[in-house]
Amino acid sequence: FVAIWLKILWQHQVASKSPFAAMAWQQLVWWLAVARFASSHGGSLQPECLEYLSRKGLNSTDALKGKLEQCTPNQAKQEPYAPNPASAFPGVTDTTDLSCRYGHPSYYGPTGGTCCGWKPHFNWVVATCDPNEVQQESNFCKSLPPCVSSKGKDYCGAKINYVAAYQYNGSHFVMMDDSTSGRKTSAGVEGSYAEGTGWEEEKKDFTWRSGDWTSKYAPWGDGPSGPRGGTPPAMMWVLSAESFYYGAFFMLSQLTLNLEGKAREGWNWNCWNWEIDPVEGTKGWFPPNSSLPGNVNQLYATNNAAISGCMPVTGFASQANGLRRNFSQPPQFREYCEQNPTAAGCQPWVEDVMWSGGGFGSQRFEKYADQPYV
Repeated sequence: FVAIWLKILWQHQVASKSPFAAMAWQQLVWWLAVARFASSHGGSLQPECLEYLSRKGLNSTDALKGKLEQCTPNQAKQEPYAPNPASAFPGVTDTTDLSCRYGHPSYYGPTGGTCCGWKPHFNWVVATCDPNEVQQESNFCKSLPPCVSSKGKDYCGAKINYVAAYQYNGSHFVMMDDSTSGRKTSAGVEGSYAEGTGWEEEKKDFTWRSGDWTSKYAPWGDGPSGPRGGTPPAMMWVLSAESFYYGAFFMLSQLTLNLEGKAREGWNWNCWNWEIDPVEGTKGWFPPNSSLPGNVNQLYATNNAAISGCMPVTGFASQANGLRRNFSQPPQFREYCEQNPTAAGCQPWVEDVMWSGGGFGSQRFEKYADQPYV
């Protein structure tokens, strides 16, 4: 099983006055957003946030907000694709007032009408190397063993039992049927790859637009009448698989999933403004005829595939430390860096360290085919 519990803070967002400049420093804003939230609830700004405001000559987060430009949403244009802000489950956040209007280029220009004001609704994508009637191979699936895209007893690709989606209602998690691919029962969901039940029975109903992976599956539909996805206060996705060799399991906004599922506006209209990748089964796109590094499955996690002004992440150690010549974050390493001031990662102002995966690092799961893992 691979279980992901993503808890969202979506309040008091800020970003750059210039949407393009925002991409350069939006990750710093994460600290500011958290601190502002804490400040409004009896907390105080952390040193990194105070240092940032000082450098900008600002005396408060409100002063910063006053200098930023908000995009202008076009409700009529977005409504056919956006999920329903109200939930059928009591205790779940209504997202009507949680529109994101700061800090991403897709909120402006031709895509602005559709993307500006997107709300915190998220859902899963499963990607595999399985060929289909539309696509036979892809960049992520090149130079892999033939068994990854074969059929029958020699198949060594993703062997999935089911994928389940849950919404937290303030007291417990409730399964979302329209976002769950498996055999649903009164007890929950089940499936067996070996018996051809669950995922194998229902995956065709979740077929999504492929491209970089040969086959993709996701919950998507017609805006308000389609899947709502997971929203605050929390959500959870569970992937049950016998083997997940050379597969990907990641999350996108429900708005993006709906747009890509329909593909009505083309690639430039999919509002790709947030993504988190808990499991990626191949490490990037490799040149032709080059093999994957090592002899084990290269599963890795990264949370910086696409970040927005409303949900940025701190990608570099220098950003987390407020661009100062003083190591303070993460606090778990303070003592070590005090004792080893020149050790790798302890002087990000000399040599920066990328934390969040991507092309320069990752949190890896290295397993052989058919070897279970959690």
